[in-house]
Amino acid sequence: MSRERLILAVESSCDESAVALVRDGGEVLAERIASQSDLHAATGGVIPEVAAREHHRWVPKLIGEVMAEAATLGVANEIDAVAVTTGPGLIGSLLVGAGVASAWAWGRGLPVVPTNHLEGHFRAAWLRSAGASAASAPILPAIGLIVSGGHTLLVRIESDGAMQRLGGTIDDAAGEAFDKIARLLGAPYPGGAALSALAAKAPRGARITPLPIAKTEQPYDFSFSGVKTAAIRQALVASGLTDRSPGRAATLTRQFAEHPLPEKGAIAIAAATEQAIVGALRAGVQRALRANPDCSLIVGGGVAANGPLRAALANVAREERRVLVIPPLKWCTDNAAMIGAA
Repeated sequence: MSRERLILAVESSCDESAVALVRDGGEVLAERIASQSDLHAATGGVIPEVAAREHHRWVPKLIGEVMAEAATLGVANEIDAVAVTTGPGLIGSLLVGAGVASAWAWGRGLPVVPTNHLEGHFRAAWLRSAGASAASAPILPAIGLIVSGGHTLLVRIESDGAMQRLGGTIDDAAGEAFDKIARLLGAPYPGGAALSALAAKAPRGARITPLPIAKTEQPYDFSFSGVKTAAIRQALVASGLTDRSPGRAATLTRQFAEHPLPEKGAIAIAAATEQAIVGALRAGVQRALRANPDCSLIVGGGVAANGPLRAALANVAREERRVLVIPPLKWCTDNAAMIGAA
């Protein structure tokens, strides 16, 4: 009987440098992640050139750390291949990861497996800690939802490696809308988590002025740009500004700097934003589950770490009597373990 495959994986699609050692498509033997959040907080967003330079600094170092742990585990000479993210993502960041991973693999005579970042987010549902049982692996076919800062995607996963796109965002991704609104509300970077924390301050039972969600032509598509515009309009009113027409981001930033948004108003807008986006995602997933009665539900991506979204999707799965798999928080955001699993 052949042994289980061992994959060294590298992820560098945006602003997280990550390396992991994954066995049998899901067992994480070792992993390291270097976040750039503090670095990009000063500019309120990721600067691609800066991110690429940081990957050049961190990816080789993380490979060294993971391989040192592999040697301790006695598996350093058992690696079968090197998986590396090749898209989608920031081109400079991807090139650094692919270059370092390919050079490392070439020097050891190992094959390189180009891996899709979105496929990785789905495969995060199969991840487990070293020694844990694989008995709780997701059931296929499944409806899969990826919701992150750069992507909102709904698919039907027919079998391992085979999926059909059902729909996705036609403008802003859900996480992008969270981040942009959070920045205008003065919340710290990264914006999504900060906006959710602000929304949690809303008094229980308080009336929240709803934000509109645009209707799309296709039943499984999403649109979040209108939520952003509506939130900005509410913020302009709450700040006492007479001009309620959203302008360019730089103009809005200046306006809110001169007329700070009261905390009460910021909390209300954050709560309304979260309610609107979570509600739209919940509705889309429920439509897909009802149209696919044979499917379980898999959710991945950074926004899958959002507490209200996790609760809403758990409720949908319960209502529709489906099995729901959402990875632990550490494997929702960008990581290399999911790339190794993919």
